[in-house]
Amino acid sequence: MSPMRMAAVLLALAGWAGDGLAAPAWPEVSPPPRTQHLEWVARDAVVNGLPTRIERFETELTPTEVLAHYRQQWARAAVGAPREVQGGDWRAVSTLLPDGFQVAVQVRPRAKAGSEGLISVSAFRDVRSDPVPALLPRFADTRVAQVTESVDGPMRSQLISMVSTATFEVNMSRWRGEWQRRGWALSFEQQPPAARDGVRTWLASFAKPPQSVDLALSWKPGDRHAYLTANLLSPAEPGTLR
Repeated sequence: MSPMRMAAVLLALAGWAGDGLAAPAWPEVSPPPRTQHLEWVARDAVVNGLPTRIERFETELTPTEVLAHYRQQWARAAVGAPREVQGGDWRAVSTLLPDGFQVAVQVRPRAKAGSEGLISVSAFRDVRSDPVPALLPRFADTRVAQVTESVDGPMRSQLISMVSTATFEVNMSRWRGEWQRRGWALSFEQQPPAARDGVRTWLASFAKPPQSVDLALSWKPGDRHAYLTANLLSPAEPGTLR
């Protein structure tokens, strides 16, 4: 799982909402003890409408020790005991900080020893009511699961994850047709042969300078759902994520 997708899990699991007021400066959250490596995943991102900062760490501590560290640190939080969840190899703990911030730590074991994880800080008091880009085509049978917005140098990325109950063929045809109907040129398209387990995929890119969009469609016969991602790229403007 990519760092950004891991961060989305953190936000989805935490489940707190804010009051929509402007957020003050970002709080500092220390990494766990005996951290060997610490790096930024995103300094200035928006996930599901929430301004977010994410750091990745590697530590000599086990996941149980990492969670115990933050559990003790947040034991006297005004909102009550930290919330804890688990999904697969990942375990997470989260709490609310003053001034409308949420901090969450997600961790899993490393292959050799110790653990790796993410520290995510989100500004709930600066939440956006509708994070879905207006440019994105919408269909009644398609649910938007996640929207992640970030800026990398001169480019702004809006990554949208979706789930559809329509068939693979319907999704492929209408997404191709809708972008072309809007005047976007098809610059890349690939449909590999179906995998042995029946999973089918379609990849495509469309451009309408200075914007472009990359699409990935996957259909799993076992659950009869199509999974889509659309990555909208456009020139970044000052204050895009503020």
